[in-house]
Amino acid sequence: MKKDFFRQEALERRQALSPSERKQKSARIFEELQSLGVFEPCQTIMTYLNFRDEVETTPIAEKILQDGKRLVIPFCQRREIVPCAITDLVKDVQLSKFGIREPLPDRLEPVSPEEIDLVLVPGLAFDYHGHRIGFGAGYYDRFLPRLRQDTVIIGIAFACQLFDNLPWEEYDYKLPLLVTENGVINAS
Repeated sequence: MKKDFFRQEALERRQALSPSERKQKSARIFEELQSLGVFEPCQTIMTYLNFRDEVETTPIAEKILQDGKRLVIPFCQRREIVPCAITDLVKDVQLSKFGIREPLPDRLEPVSPEEIDLVLVPGLAFDYHGHRIGFGAGYYDRFLPRLRQDTVIIGIAFACQLFDNLPWEEYDYKLPLLVTENGVINAS
């Protein structure tokens, strides 16, 4: 089956979750992430800011800032991710033309990928082997190889977005870890 089939199926499954289910499952994913102990040693943490019915990451971003760590969010420019530090989730962020929360262009504070200790990766569909399908533009597939070898990379998703096997191509970046509300999947 082609990637578009899995994109559509995962999107429909995710959209079928009620707002209260999404909130509850997102909180459980955050608990699972914290139980891994990956946040403590990390100083520079990159996460996306949730869009539509994705896993809610705002509480994660707030916690990163509360803990005095550097919060980095993606800014998509010319088909590339530019990681940018922000210090305020209201003053430093705007909605893009696609409705995605990203750094304000006049407040861009780019961060070198080598400085990032931990990245939380979104996606539409994931499998037990670390394969991920996004919207098809390849932003994360191009960005993730630019990180340090020891950077912790974790996909986060609702369990309904998980499949046994996804189609993949050699340029698709394989994630070592995936966290859902049901626990941690180690694919490495």
